[in-house]
Amino acid sequence: MKQFFCRSFGVLCDVARLSARSLILMCLVSVLLFNPVTAPPATASLSVTSLFWHVCIYVSELEEDLTYRDRNDLAAQVVSAIQIKVQVVSPGRIVRALPNCIIKADQPGYDRQLMLMLSVKRQTTKVDGQDRNVVVAGGVSTDGLFQDRHQQPVVIVQKEPVSDDDVVKALIAFVDRAIVEALRRSSIR
Repeated sequence: MKQFFCRSFGVLCDVARLSARSLILMCLVSVLLFNPVTAPPATASLSVTSLFWHVCIYVSELEEDLTYRDRNDLAAQVVSAIQIKVQVVSPGRIVRALPNCIIKADQPGYDRQLMLMLSVKRQTTKVDGQDRNVVVAGGVSTDGLFQDRHQQPVVIVQKEPVSDDDVVKALIAFVDRAIVEALRRSSIR
């Protein structure tokens, strides 16, 4: 009788006793054990901009004397400039200022609205013995998509007091770099 050696099992198999079906099954199992069939790795990536649709902007200001106040007036100015830029790269996406945000907390879709909390911090410091006014303009999103450790704030240091117009320009530059640029990158794909 002929004998057949199955290397993968390390045993001698009596060919006469095995049916062709059993022999094929044993060989197939041994091939799959040593040469597993694998799927190629997935290459899809999820853009951060796919996680939100509308943008709601809130601005707060902290003065050197630790006076804190809401600045809806600054938020409205930032929104009017940013909405135009957003429409160019992502038509249909709406940017509004708090308290006029599109979707309220108790409405469906609120979880897909990006709440961008911008902050303005003002203080006076001495540089080379002279007083300088410093403004730091930056922000974060409440859901953590955009964090301050990923974006540098815009810093203004000047001898004269920093006007609200300069603060608005700094906030627009920050939002443009953080949000609008992310939308531009995602629309290229």
